[in-house]
Amino acid sequence: MSAPPSQDAVVVSRDALDSDDPYDLVGSGIAFVNALIARHLRRDELSSDALRSYYVDYYLAQVNNGGFSQFVYNSGWDGRVVADVRDGLEAMGAREHRALFERGAALVEALGAEGLQAFFSSEYFGDNATRDGLDALSDAFYDLSDREDLVRLNAAWLRRLPHLAVLAPEQMEAEVERRAAALPDREAREAEARAGEPRYAKLIRALCAATGQTLDRVTAGDPAFAHAGQQTVAWHFLTDRGHFYMVDLGDRALMFDGGSNRLVHEIPVPEAL
Repeated sequence: MSAPPSQDAVVVSRDALDSDDPYDLVGSGIAFVNALIARHLRRDELSSDALRSYYVDYYLAQVNNGGFSQFVYNSGWDGRVVADVRDGLEAMGAREHRALFERGAALVEALGAEGLQAFFSSEYFGDNATRDGLDALSDAFYDLSDREDLVRLNAAWLRRLPHLAVLAPEQMEAEVERRAAALPDREAREAEARAGEPRYAKLIRALCAATGQTLDRVTAGDPAFAHAGQQTVAWHFLTDRGHFYMVDLGDRALMFDGGSNRLVHEIPVPEAL
């Protein structure tokens, strides 16, 4: 790499660009963004187009997993995320998806600030009229998949970007390290991030420490996971040994292998949490 890519460049791997699977390209850009976020870079230090691709895929994954209501609930209807989804759908030419998203936004706005906050504070599962009302759009979303495949549109848009930077995997890793090392307040950001981590992240770190593994990143929360007949949230994460997920039982945290679903380890939850 003769010169590092600009901050606004969307960085992907050569293998992903050459792949016949469009998600390989989308996923490569997401992996690079995740690596930067894991090293405590902030939104304004990331490529705007990379974030649009990232959050369109996040929107797709959330709705496919649990409906439009799950996207609203898990995103907190964050204005920056909503804007990235809107702008991304527009840029990708997903006109029907964009129109449907606006219908969903209208449902959210109709809740008002108090109604939306009540939804976020509510139990997502069980009887939930707000959830059911938001999910009225979900079937229309699924019906669009043949006409407007968001993965294919996302990948095709990325390929057209003039500031797409294609690197070898080791170059991508070096670029992440270069950007992280350049942060003047890196140590302060790391300390702040650790102190402010949510309970699930602290439990995942504790499980990794107990099993001698190095945490790469937390990838997703699955609110529809069932454990011992009870619905709960499974938090998926990657380590230097692969894919795992954590289930918080209140007094104990369980670590499972993501491929075999085998229980790997469990720890008592520290009283401080």
